[in-house]
Amino acid sequence: MLLGFPSTGLHTNGYSLARKVLFSEYEVTDHVDELGTTVGDAMLDVHKSYLPIIRKMRDLEGVNGFSHITGGGIMGNTKRVVPDELTIQLDWEAWKRPAIFELIQELGNVPEDDMRATFNLGIGLIAIVDTDAVEDLKELAEEEVIEMGTIV
Repeated sequence: MLLGFPSTGLHTNGYSLARKVLFSEYEVTDHVDELGTTVGDAMLDVHKSYLPIIRKMRDLEGVNGFSHITGGGIMGNTKRVVPDELTIQLDWEAWKRPAIFELIQELGNVPEDDMRATFNLGIGLIAIVDTDAVEDLKELAEEEVIEMGTIV
């Protein structure tokens, strides 16, 4: 099972594309209702540290790996920790993308494949766990956990 932990924004993903698209339409200090803040502040959202979550979960029975979603997107980073003979099946509708990603895609007319390969799309960390460990992990995490796919 793939369990996702929400990101707090762009993190370290796709700033060149984000700047090109957003600053073609807005100034740094422009307030955008969809974002609930200025463009500049949205782009400067602090990168969440997943170390506390990883420390809590790393020794839990059934936890098989972690994927930190940086440049390369969800699939690009996660396939690095999944053996070649296995396949990642992801439910892209399992979570709601933060507004900044929707805005970038719409304003820049960015194809879905490019969005997926460039951005975290709202997921900053993925834990790869056995199905029977899901509930224990969710309880231990003490924060939102998104069931977002499987490994077959």
